[in-house]
Amino acid sequence: MTPTKDTTELLVVGTTIIVLLLVLTLVFLFIFIQKKKKSHLEERRKFKEKYDRELAQSRNEIREKALENISWEIHDNVGQLLSVAKLQLNRIELKVLDENKEPINEVAGLVSKSLQDLRALSKSLNPVSIKKIGLLKALQLELDRYNRLNFIKANLKVINEPFRLKKDTETILFRILQEFIHNTIKHAKASELDVLMIFNHNEIEIVINDNGIGFDTKDQKHLNGIGLLNMKGRAELIKADFNISSEIGKGTSLFIKCKKQEENEEN
Repeated sequence: MTPTKDTTELLVVGTTIIVLLLVLTLVFLFIFIQKKKKSHLEERRKFKEKYDRELAQSRNEIREKALENISWEIHDNVGQLLSVAKLQLNRIELKVLDENKEPINEVAGLVSKSLQDLRALSKSLNPVSIKKIGLLKALQLELDRYNRLNFIKANLKVINEPFRLKKDTETILFRILQEFIHNTIKHAKASELDVLMIFNHNEIEIVINDNGIGFDTKDQKHLNGIGLLNMKGRAELIKADFNISSEIGKGTSLFIKCKKQEENEEN
């Protein structure tokens, strides 16, 4: 029996519809699989970010706890020994002739200065102290300490009315600045350090410049140094913008921008 024209047309139309349905099914299936794959990758990315953030937070807490212990050791042990030494020198001074008091006074002065510097160092190491006095005052005390020791001429300029950030955020920012200043004194051979803090309505910007020897920013040895990696890691922990620029013979600059957050907001 020979198929009629209408039957052939129906067969062609039916086959076409079936093919189209199959194609559409495959397209939708492909789109569905791609969406699931994208969603899975996004979940993995978020999980990794969360894991990395929690790991960095744990490392930071361990470091801060170690610094706190060192701070208390300096304050309770070394500081107490110097205080006793100063007291003993004062007692000796009362028993010697006036012409012999000058060298005792000089030693007593050195002990007093050492005690003052140790107390300042203890405060700069102790996260509890930093959280109590705040970022701005902690930074000023740190710069004053370096100025007093004649390590470098450091200046701090503040623009707009200062405000407090989250306590943990301030501690992390202080550690970043402390690391940069330490690297400047240790490696940069700089004589001057300028710090600018700009307080905007919902964020703080910090710019530090030194006049040291600088370094090649393409040199992986510098970029992968422990100090720089620590600073970057801490900046990521508080979601702060972070950038270091340098040029050989023209010093090094650090830029940080951190948004103000409420205490109940998650870093």
